[in-house]
Parts: sequence; structure tokens; C-alpha cells
Amino acid sequence: MLTFQKFSGLPTDKKLKYLSENGVLLCTRSYAKTRVSLYSVGKFYAEVWFNRNTDDISNVLPFTTTKCLKVYLDMIDISDIYQE
Repeated sequence: MLTFQKFSGLPTDKKLKYLSENGVLLCTRSYAKTRVSLYSVGKFYAEVWFNRNTDDISNVLPFTTTKCLKVYLDMIDISDIYQE
């Protein structure tokens, strides 16, 4: 597994390859004219930002803080845990 620092230093194409081979897609959300896919990668996360009109990748943003996960919390359904 790459460290956060090594992953951050990779060019975009290598980041995408690494995510496809080692990341776990957690969810996808829409924001303005973009689609954002969230991946878990060991001890960090990465968002891949796509232009919704062209499907081109505009950015790959790795992060380690859980604050960045806040926008995804409403998308997680944990109702199965509380079924009686």
C-alpha cells in the first residue's frame, strides 16, 4: 500500500490506476456539474471528480481527515442495523 504522501505525489493517471487496483469505491455523489466518487485506500481516502457532461476527470483529491466525509454521511443507510 502506498502512503498518503506517495499517493499525493503521483500524476493523475497513476493515481487512477492505483485506485482501480487498490481502492474500494464507497459511494458516489453529485455536486454542481460534477460527479464525485469516494474511495477508501488503506489509511486515507480519495475523491475522483468527473465532469458530468463529458465524463472527463477534473481532479483526484486524497485526504486523511474524517471532516471531509461529512458530505457523505446522509448518503449512508444504516437502517439494517436497527431492524428488530
